[in-house]
Amino acid sequence: WVDATLSTFPSNDYRLFVGNLAKDIRREQLEQHFSDYPSLALAKICYDKHDGKSRGYGFVSLMDPKDAARAIREKDQTWLGSRPIKVKRSEWKEREEDVVKKGERKENRKRKGR
Repeated sequence: WVDATLSTFPSNDYRLFVGNLAKDIRREQLEQHFSDYPSLALAKICYDKHDGKSRGYGFVSLMDPKDAARAIREKDQTWLGSRPIKVKRSEWKEREEDVVKKGERKENRKRKGR
């Protein structure tokens, strides 16, 4: 089985998993919660294909790795509706993330003599 909606995500995005969503949260609410980040491309909530009910998680697609890192820090454990949400990097696709990893920039500065 292949999820056809995966093609709606940009191919070069930084995707975040958003868990612990209340069953009554809709895509528009999830999108609004992450609207602070200018590179927001898409928000999606996953639904059960048999009964159409929310599965309690979704994904947010950001185009800028720095926005993605900020969103994880700033939105994890914030309240959306009646629950605190869990935000983490999606395991969908591994990426080169040296731009946002802590310590990488410091090491690069040392190498460059700054």
